[in-house]
Amino acid sequence: MTDRFFPAMFLLGLLASGPAFAARQDLVLSPVNTQALLHARSALTDIDGNFGDVSGALTYDLDRQSCHVDMTMNVSSLKVGSAVLKQVMLSGIMLDSDTHPVMKYVGDCRPRIVKGQIRMELAGKLTMRGQTHPLVLTTELQFQGNTLMRIVSHGSFDQRQWGMSTLLHSVDPMVRVETVILMK
Repeated sequence: MTDRFFPAMFLLGLLASGPAFAARQDLVLSPVNTQALLHARSALTDIDGNFGDVSGALTYDLDRQSCHVDMTMNVSSLKVGSAVLKQVMLSGIMLDSDTHPVMKYVGDCRPRIVKGQIRMELAGKLTMRGQTHPLVLTTELQFQGNTLMRIVSHGSFDQRQWGMSTLLHSVDPMVRVETVILMK
């Protein structure tokens, strides 16, 4: 009887335990845990800015080694060095916040091999000024054990591709971006 009892109890235990759950982390993006930064150069000054109003979601799946980011930035929340500079940045020749009040980035993590090392990048699309174009960011995932703690992504894009002015070639067309997401 004990020979039949053990297999039955083992199967019952497996059924009762249910399916194994993946190590998935979900995060609602907000100004508390997300920074969206930009850096541009002009003939007069460097322009460093950040968006004060960021929202969206991040999903990271440890088992699949994948992530998905869907982030929205309120254009008028851009903080730069001065009120005059902000007015120029939000104007119709640059970000055009009146007509296009939000920017959006949607992308997925993917591994890439660089010089024999595995590197992570975030491949997605940036929608700005009503236009959507591909934007790939170099990404660093920082862990504590098996728990993702922070994602830092950076890259650059040519602002002319989205229809922004270089102000008679006084602004470098290449804009550097960085996003820091804390998993808290």
